[in-house]
Amino acid sequence: MPTDNTSSALGLHHVAFTTRDSEATYQFYSEKLGMKLIHTENHLQGDGYFRHFFFSLGNNEAIAFFELSGVGEDEDFKTEISTGLGLPPWANHIAFRLDSVEEIKSMTKRMHEHGIDQVMEINHGWCTSIYTLDPNGILVEFCVTTDEAAFRQSEEEALRLLRQSPDEIAEDVRKEAGVGKSV
Repeated sequence: MPTDNTSSALGLHHVAFTTRDSEATYQFYSEKLGMKLIHTENHLQGDGYFRHFFFSLGNNEAIAFFELSGVGEDEDFKTEISTGLGLPPWANHIAFRLDSVEEIKSMTKRMHEHGIDQVMEINHGWCTSIYTLDPNGILVEFCVTTDEAAFRQSEEEALRLLRQSPDEIAEDVRKEAGVGKSV
């Protein structure tokens, strides 16, 4: 792992979520979205068990899921990583990179052909994304960067925006909209 502030790229090995239904999760990611199941392991732990399984994202990266049974989880645990915590569904999500708008169109077509309802499509200015929910209530995004320059701000600009107060944000929005300062 890089220890300095260089632009060395870190890859994602995997990100893991929980599921109550391994088969529904498999069908969604593998059969409907076309991701290959590359590894599954099953473990006994005390009187319970857990299953950990991985789907390839390419580039040696993966998305993984845990199915838990009697290994310390609350009986009524939530798999919905946003709404289960009282947040809007978009607050925590997984975004998969696509390389072109044509790939967004192809994925939209694939989703519809496999009975997946598209939650929404949004052009964010610097990217275009489509969204749906997986069987675990996790928002899944497919995103293509359409304006690399708009996405890659200088670190100084990104840090300035990160540290803006709500009043400064409101003032910037008013300026962009051509509205005078409120009193």
